[in-house]
Amino acid sequence: MVFSFDLAVILQGDTKRTKRRSKVIRRRRRRDICKSHEPLLEIPFDLVIEIFTRLPPKSLMRFKAVSKLWSSIVCSQYFTNLSSSPRIYMWLGFDEEKILVSSSSSPDLDSSFVIDQDLTISAMKGYSVSHVYRGLMCFTNGTNAQIFNTTTRQLVVLPEIEESNIIAEEYKFRKVIYRIGHDPVHDQYKVVCIVSTHNVRRMEHWVFTLGGVVSRQWRKIPSPCPQHSPFTQGLTMNGRMYYLGLVPDLLSPVFVRFDISSEKISVLQNVEDAFWCRYYYTEIIEYDGKLAILDYSDLVKDGVMELWVREDEEKNSWSRKTLVLHPSHMNMVKMHIVHNMSLRVQGTTRNGDVILVPQHITGPDDQFIVLPQVTTLFYVFLYNLQKNHLRKVYIKSNRYNTKRWDVVGFDDIENFMSL
Repeated sequence: MVFSFDLAVILQGDTKRTKRRSKVIRRRRRRDICKSHEPLLEIPFDLVIEIFTRLPPKSLMRFKAVSKLWSSIVCSQYFTNLSSSPRIYMWLGFDEEKILVSSSSSPDLDSSFVIDQDLTISAMKGYSVSHVYRGLMCFTNGTNAQIFNTTTRQLVVLPEIEESNIIAEEYKFRKVIYRIGHDPVHDQYKVVCIVSTHNVRRMEHWVFTLGGVVSRQWRKIPSPCPQHSPFTQGLTMNGRMYYLGLVPDLLSPVFVRFDISSEKISVLQNVEDAFWCRYYYTEIIEYDGKLAILDYSDLVKDGVMELWVREDEEKNSWSRKTLVLHPSHMNMVKMHIVHNMSLRVQGTTRNGDVILVPQHITGPDDQFIVLPQVTTLFYVFLYNLQKNHLRKVYIKSNRYNTKRWDVVGFDDIENFMSL
């Protein structure tokens, strides 16, 4: 019997068998590798948080859609406190137009800020910034208000306070103040609106809760006695909002506390019997984890500030400290602060530095007018109260060149909540 062999067929068969054998070997190797290691059931929570904090906001916004768990992590108050990026917010004036920009800084805040974001949108036209708090910005135009999330760029228009008697009666001179606060008990953000007449004979307090499925309307809460007019930006600390208010016919201001969770307002005793301040140059700040009042009316002229620190809330005990600038720091201030210029407190950093913004002052002391800067150099002063150290920090820009500018807020929070 004669056999004939097709060499091409034989070689093709050998090639197929060789490929199948290689696949089997690779699968066995992968299986052996997997058996040699403990299976990882899930990524540790701390590692997930650490990874998230290193991601840019755009990536985190996309990750919110992965699962309810990831969304809750990104939007949680715990994560919001970790994802900090110090930023200064500024209005820049060009002819009849204003634009809103933000500038980031190095982690140590020692070098400078750099303008890197343009936050301007058409809906902001005609509005001014009244408050910046934890990544949220409040725009106001008369009695109208909008809340803007600087991270997600979401804007929500707040409803009108239709039941307000003061607004409905259209007083010629009335004062409307909006402030944002956080309720740590229910993890909610609330907007507080204080409406008062010019003579402070009548006033109203209203509260609006942001986000969630809560009722989307204003709630009126009882106003405290005596009637007063807030004159400080105020400070939110440990779930409470504090501010100083003026009462007609009283020389000293009253100290007001608003509990954001219970929505109760209390008028506290004066800081001390001898306390008196030139309220245009006074602000409530945080000092070493405590509530404090800073009077900086003599800073530019004499390099002196008065600091009252609340040592015990229940006993209403306060300590007083006089701060005097070092001569070299005073010379630095005088070099940049010329005639009719002053400094305004614009909050504090997590490092305990008070942010001092240069501004122009015109008019008599009882009716002064604050004007934007008239220099192309953007800068602020950072003053550390504990170290008694002042330094100048520039805000750099390669794109914008204007002489009219003003710092409207400082924040170090990236907020991913949905309004």
